[in-house]
Amino acid sequence: MNDILGLMSDLNSDTTSEIDPTASLPTRWIAATLCIFYGFAKLNGSQFTVLDSELSRPLGQVSGFWLTWYYFGYSAAYGTAIALLQILAGILLVVPRTALLGALVLLPIAVNIVLVDVFFGVDLDGTLAAIVLLGCVCVTISMYAPRLKRAVLLDATPTRPTVRALIGLGTVIVTGFAVTWWVANYNNRAPTKIDGVWSVTAQSGRDASAADWRTVFFERNRAQLVVFRTANGVDAAHDFAFENGHVRIWQTWLKKDSLIMDGHQLPDGRLQLDIVPSSGGGTLTLQRVSESGRRAR
Repeated sequence: MNDILGLMSDLNSDTTSEIDPTASLPTRWIAATLCIFYGFAKLNGSQFTVLDSELSRPLGQVSGFWLTWYYFGYSAAYGTAIALLQILAGILLVVPRTALLGALVLLPIAVNIVLVDVFFGVDLDGTLAAIVLLGCVCVTISMYAPRLKRAVLLDATPTRPTVRALIGLGTVIVTGFAVTWWVANYNNRAPTKIDGVWSVTAQSGRDASAADWRTVFFERNRAQLVVFRTANGVDAAHDFAFENGHVRIWQTWLKKDSLIMDGHQLPDGRLQLDIVPSSGGGTLTLQRVSESGRRAR
Protein backbone atom coordinates (compact mmCIF):
# COMPACT_ATOMS: atom_id res chain seq x y z
CA MET A 1 0.00 0.00 0.00
CA ASN A 2 2.83 2.36 0.82
CA ASP A 3 4.36 1.66 -2.60
CA ILE A 4 1.10 2.59 -4.32
CA LEU A 5 0.74 5.76 -2.28
CA GLY A 6 4.35 6.63 -3.04
CA LEU A 7 3.82 6.18 -6.76
CA MET A 8 0.67 8.33 -6.68
CA SER A 9 2.60 10.97 -4.79
CA ASP A 10 5.35 10.94 -7.43
CA LEU A 11 2.84 11.33 -10.21
CA ASN A 12 1.04 14.11 -8.42
CA SER A 13 4.31 15.88 -7.78
CA ASP A 14 4.79 15.98 -11.56
CA THR A 15 2.01 18.55 -11.81
CA THR A 16 0.60 19.96 -14.98
CA SER A 17 2.34 23.23 -14.16
CA GLU A 18 5.60 21.55 -15.21
CA ILE A 19 4.26 21.10 -18.72
CA ASP A 20 2.90 23.97 -20.75
CA PRO A 21 -0.16 22.52 -22.54
CA THR A 22 0.23 25.10 -25.30
CA ALA A 23 3.87 24.24 -26.04
CA SER A 24 2.99 21.34 -28.33
CA LEU A 25 -0.27 22.84 -29.59
CA PRO A 26 0.89 23.43 -33.22
CA THR A 27 2.34 19.93 -33.60
CA ARG A 28 -0.71 18.36 -31.97
CA TRP A 29 -3.03 20.15 -34.37
CA ILE A 30 -0.94 19.18 -37.39
CA ALA A 31 -0.96 15.54 -36.32
CA ALA A 32 -4.67 15.65 -35.46
CA THR A 33 -5.55 17.15 -38.84
CA LEU A 34 -3.53 14.57 -40.76
CA CYS A 35 -5.04 11.73 -38.72
CA ILE A 36 -8.63 12.84 -39.16
CA PHE A 37 -8.21 13.46 -42.89
CA TYR A 38 -6.51 10.11 -43.48
CA GLY A 39 -9.06 8.34 -41.28
CA PHE A 40 -12.01 9.68 -43.27
CA ALA A 41 -10.15 8.99 -46.51
CA LYS A 42 -10.22 5.30 -45.62
CA LEU A 43 -13.86 5.36 -44.56
CA ASN A 44 -14.94 7.21 -47.70
CA GLY A 45 -12.98 5.00 -50.11
CA SER A 46 -10.22 7.29 -51.28
CA GLN A 47 -7.56 5.02 -49.74
CA PHE A 48 -7.03 1.26 -49.94
CA THR A 49 -8.87 1.02 -53.26
CA VAL A 50 -7.21 -0.79 -56.18
CA LEU A 51 -7.51 -0.23 -59.92
CA ASP A 52 -8.97 -3.01 -62.05
CA SER A 53 -5.92 -2.75 -64.29
CA GLU A 54 -3.73 -3.61 -61.30
CA LEU A 55 -5.99 -6.43 -60.11
CA SER A 56 -5.58 -8.14 -63.48
CA ARG A 57 -1.77 -8.32 -63.17
CA PRO A 58 0.00 -11.52 -62.09
CA LEU A 59 1.10 -11.22 -58.47
CA GLY A 60 4.78 -11.33 -59.40
CA GLN A 61 4.36 -8.17 -61.52
CA VAL A 62 2.53 -6.06 -58.95
CA SER A 63 4.45 -3.08 -57.56
CA GLY A 64 5.06 -2.71 -53.84
CA PHE A 65 2.63 0.21 -53.63
CA TRP A 66 -0.32 -1.61 -55.20
CA LEU A 67 0.49 -4.80 -53.32
CA THR A 68 0.32 -2.82 -50.06
CA TRP A 69 -2.86 -1.03 -51.10
CA TYR A 70 -4.55 -4.30 -51.97
CA TYR A 71 -3.38 -6.00 -48.78
CA PHE A 72 -4.67 -3.29 -46.46
CA GLY A 73 -7.87 -2.89 -48.44
CA TYR A 74 -8.62 -6.60 -48.62
CA SER A 75 -10.45 -6.55 -45.28
CA ALA A 76 -13.01 -3.75 -44.96
CA ALA A 77 -13.19 -4.36 -41.21
CA TYR A 78 -9.42 -3.92 -40.82
CA GLY A 79 -9.39 -0.70 -42.86
CA THR A 80 -12.34 0.66 -40.86
CA ALA A 81 -10.62 -0.17 -37.56
CA ILE A 82 -7.44 1.67 -38.61
CA ALA A 83 -9.51 4.63 -39.79
CA LEU A 84 -11.43 4.88 -36.51
CA LEU A 85 -8.21 4.65 -34.51
CA GLN A 86 -6.71 7.49 -36.53
CA ILE A 87 -9.78 9.68 -36.05
CA LEU A 88 -9.95 8.85 -32.33
CA ALA A 89 -6.25 9.59 -31.88
CA GLY A 90 -6.67 12.91 -33.69
CA ILE A 91 -9.48 13.94 -31.34
CA LEU A 92 -7.49 12.89 -28.28
CA LEU A 93 -4.49 14.92 -29.46
CA VAL A 94 -6.49 18.15 -29.48
CA VAL A 95 -7.61 17.80 -25.86
CA PRO A 96 -4.71 18.78 -23.53
CA ARG A 97 -5.68 16.22 -20.89
CA THR A 98 -5.68 13.32 -23.38
CA ALA A 99 -2.92 14.53 -25.73
CA LEU A 100 -0.38 12.01 -24.44
CA LEU A 101 -2.88 9.15 -24.73
CA GLY A 102 -3.64 10.14 -28.33
CA ALA A 103 0.07 10.35 -29.17
CA LEU A 104 0.77 6.92 -27.65
CA VAL A 105 -2.14 5.37 -29.58
CA LEU A 106 -0.88 6.95 -32.77
CA LEU A 107 2.85 6.21 -32.35
CA PRO A 108 2.87 2.55 -33.55
CA ILE A 109 0.46 3.43 -36.36
CA ALA A 110 2.63 6.33 -37.53
CA VAL A 111 5.83 4.27 -37.33
CA ASN A 112 4.24 1.48 -39.38
CA ILE A 113 2.98 3.95 -42.00
CA VAL A 114 6.46 5.43 -42.45
CA LEU A 115 8.08 1.99 -42.74
CA VAL A 116 5.51 0.81 -45.28
CA ASP A 117 5.79 4.03 -47.30
CA VAL A 118 9.58 3.83 -47.43
CA PHE A 119 10.08 0.12 -48.05
CA PHE A 120 7.10 -0.49 -50.34
CA GLY A 121 7.60 2.52 -52.58
CA VAL A 122 4.59 4.67 -51.72
CA ASP A 123 4.61 8.02 -53.53
CA LEU A 124 6.84 10.80 -52.13
CA ASP A 125 3.96 13.08 -51.05
CA GLY A 126 2.41 10.36 -48.93
CA THR A 127 5.78 9.43 -47.43
CA LEU A 128 6.55 13.04 -46.48
CA ALA A 129 3.12 13.43 -44.87
CA ALA A 130 3.71 10.26 -42.84
CA ILE A 131 7.13 11.52 -41.70
CA VAL A 132 5.60 14.85 -40.64
CA LEU A 133 2.90 12.98 -38.73
CA LEU A 134 5.47 10.81 -36.95
CA GLY A 135 7.59 13.86 -36.11
CA CYS A 136 4.60 15.66 -34.57
CA VAL A 137 3.72 12.60 -32.51
CA CYS A 138 7.29 12.30 -31.23
CA VAL A 139 7.37 15.99 -30.28
CA THR A 140 4.12 15.59 -28.35
CA ILE A 141 5.40 12.53 -26.50
CA SER A 142 8.74 14.19 -25.72
CA MET A 143 6.90 16.82 -23.65
CA TYR A 144 6.00 14.05 -21.22
CA ALA A 145 9.33 12.20 -21.30
CA PRO A 146 10.01 12.44 -17.51
CA ARG A 147 6.63 10.88 -16.66
CA LEU A 148 7.05 8.14 -19.23
CA LYS A 149 10.55 7.34 -18.02
CA ARG A 150 9.29 6.83 -14.47
CA ALA A 151 6.40 4.69 -15.71
CA VAL A 152 8.44 2.51 -18.08
CA LEU A 153 11.70 2.12 -16.13
CA LEU A 154 10.28 0.55 -12.99
CA ASP A 155 12.01 1.00 -9.64
CA ALA A 156 12.52 -2.74 -9.31
CA THR A 157 15.07 -4.72 -7.30
CA PRO A 158 17.35 -6.08 -8.61
CA THR A 159 17.69 -3.62 -11.44
CA ARG A 160 19.58 -6.07 -13.69
CA PRO A 161 18.66 -9.61 -14.78
CA THR A 162 20.24 -12.45 -12.85
CA VAL A 163 22.81 -14.78 -14.40
CA ARG A 164 20.17 -17.52 -14.63
CA ALA A 165 17.82 -15.15 -16.42
CA LEU A 166 20.55 -14.22 -18.91
CA ILE A 167 21.31 -17.89 -19.54
CA GLY A 168 17.61 -18.60 -20.04
CA LEU A 169 17.22 -15.66 -22.41
CA GLY A 170 20.29 -16.71 -24.40
CA THR A 171 18.93 -20.25 -24.65
CA VAL A 172 15.58 -19.00 -25.96
CA ILE A 173 17.28 -16.75 -28.54
CA VAL A 174 19.63 -19.48 -29.83
CA THR A 175 16.87 -22.10 -29.88
CA GLY A 176 14.45 -19.76 -31.60
CA PHE A 177 16.99 -19.00 -34.32
CA ALA A 178 17.98 -22.64 -34.78
CA VAL A 179 14.45 -24.03 -34.96
CA THR A 180 13.14 -21.40 -37.37
CA TRP A 181 16.28 -21.71 -39.54
CA TRP A 182 15.73 -25.46 -39.76
CA VAL A 183 12.05 -24.99 -40.61
CA ALA A 184 12.90 -22.49 -43.35
CA ASN A 185 15.78 -24.42 -44.91
CA TYR A 186 14.94 -28.09 -44.35
CA ASN A 187 11.25 -28.36 -43.55
CA ASN A 188 9.83 -25.69 -45.87
CA ARG A 189 12.58 -26.01 -48.48
CA ALA A 190 14.39 -28.84 -50.16
CA PRO A 191 15.95 -27.06 -53.17
CA THR A 192 16.33 -28.91 -56.47
CA LYS A 193 17.77 -27.87 -59.83
CA ILE A 194 14.32 -27.71 -61.41
CA ASP A 195 12.71 -25.38 -58.86
CA GLY A 196 10.90 -22.56 -60.62
CA VAL A 197 8.23 -21.89 -63.22
CA TRP A 198 7.88 -24.07 -66.32
CA SER A 199 5.65 -23.70 -69.36
CA VAL A 200 3.99 -26.71 -70.99
CA THR A 201 5.19 -26.45 -74.59
CA ALA A 202 3.80 -29.76 -75.86
CA GLN A 203 1.25 -32.40 -74.87
CA SER A 204 0.98 -35.66 -76.79
CA GLY A 205 -0.82 -38.97 -76.49
CA ARG A 206 -3.39 -37.59 -74.10
CA ASP A 207 -7.13 -38.03 -74.04
CA ALA A 208 -9.17 -35.06 -75.26
CA SER A 209 -10.89 -34.82 -71.89
CA ALA A 210 -7.59 -34.56 -70.00
CA ALA A 211 -6.75 -31.34 -68.17
CA ASP A 212 -5.11 -28.72 -70.39
CA TRP A 213 -2.03 -27.99 -68.29
CA ARG A 214 -0.30 -24.74 -69.22
CA THR A 215 2.13 -23.96 -66.38
CA VAL A 216 3.98 -26.09 -63.84
CA PHE A 217 5.49 -24.76 -60.61
CA PHE A 218 8.19 -26.75 -58.83
CA GLU A 219 8.01 -24.86 -55.56
CA ARG A 220 11.24 -23.99 -53.75
CA ASN A 221 9.50 -22.65 -50.65
CA ARG A 222 7.35 -25.75 -50.14
CA ALA A 223 9.51 -28.84 -50.11
CA GLN A 224 8.47 -31.47 -52.68
CA LEU A 225 5.44 -29.48 -53.87
CA VAL A 226 4.68 -29.22 -57.58
CA VAL A 227 1.60 -27.36 -58.84
CA PHE A 228 0.05 -27.88 -62.28
CA ARG A 229 -2.12 -25.01 -63.56
CA THR A 230 -4.63 -25.05 -66.41
CA ALA A 231 -5.42 -22.22 -68.80
CA ASN A 232 -8.44 -21.42 -66.62
CA GLY A 233 -6.30 -21.05 -63.50
CA VAL A 234 -7.31 -24.35 -61.90
CA ASP A 235 -4.49 -25.84 -59.82
CA ALA A 236 -3.58 -29.40 -58.92
CA ALA A 237 -0.95 -29.97 -56.20
CA HIS A 238 1.25 -33.07 -56.16
CA ASP A 239 4.44 -34.41 -54.61
CA PHE A 240 7.68 -34.61 -56.61
CA ALA A 241 11.28 -35.73 -56.36
CA PHE A 242 14.22 -34.91 -58.62
CA GLU A 243 17.41 -36.97 -58.50
CA ASN A 244 20.15 -37.23 -61.11
CA GLY A 245 17.95 -35.83 -63.85
CA HIS A 246 15.07 -38.17 -63.03
CA VAL A 247 11.67 -36.65 -62.14
CA ARG A 248 8.91 -38.53 -60.35
CA ILE A 249 5.52 -37.08 -59.39
CA TRP A 250 3.02 -38.62 -56.97
CA GLN A 251 -0.67 -37.88 -56.52
CA THR A 252 -0.66 -36.41 -53.01
CA TRP A 253 1.84 -33.89 -51.65
CA LEU A 254 4.10 -35.29 -48.90
CA LYS A 255 2.59 -38.78 -49.16
CA LYS A 256 4.24 -40.32 -52.22
CA ASP A 257 1.24 -42.56 -52.72
CA SER A 258 0.25 -43.17 -56.35
CA LEU A 259 2.89 -42.41 -58.95
CA ILE A 260 1.25 -40.35 -61.72
CA MET A 261 4.25 -39.13 -63.76
CA ASP A 262 7.75 -40.40 -64.40
CA GLY A 263 10.16 -38.36 -66.50
CA HIS A 264 13.61 -36.92 -67.01
CA GLN A 265 15.49 -33.78 -67.98
CA LEU A 266 16.48 -33.56 -71.65
CA PRO A 267 19.98 -32.51 -72.76
CA ASP A 268 18.69 -29.05 -73.76
CA GLY A 269 17.32 -28.45 -70.25
CA ARG A 270 13.66 -29.17 -70.97
CA LEU A 271 11.67 -31.66 -68.92
CA GLN A 272 9.79 -34.60 -70.37
CA LEU A 273 7.09 -36.04 -68.12
CA ASP A 274 5.53 -39.36 -69.05
CA ILE A 275 2.08 -39.81 -67.52
CA VAL A 276 1.52 -43.33 -66.25
CA PRO A 277 -1.31 -45.26 -67.99
CA SER A 278 -3.42 -45.42 -64.82
CA SER A 279 -3.50 -41.59 -64.83
CA GLY A 280 -4.50 -41.30 -68.49
CA GLY A 281 -1.17 -41.69 -70.26
CA GLY A 282 0.56 -39.24 -72.56
CA THR A 283 3.60 -36.99 -72.42
CA LEU A 284 4.20 -33.40 -71.31
CA THR A 285 7.19 -31.34 -72.42
CA LEU A 286 8.16 -28.41 -70.18
CA GLN A 287 10.33 -25.37 -70.87
CA ARG A 288 11.68 -23.30 -67.97
CA VAL A 289 10.23 -19.80 -67.75
CA SER A 290 12.01 -18.56 -64.62
CA GLU A 291 13.98 -19.90 -61.69
CA SER A 292 12.42 -20.04 -58.25
CA GLY A 293 12.45 -16.74 -56.41
CA ARG A 294 12.79 -14.68 -59.62
CA ARG A 295 9.92 -12.73 -61.07
CA ALA A 296 8.86 -13.55 -64.59
CA ARG A 297 9.27 -10.50 -66.83
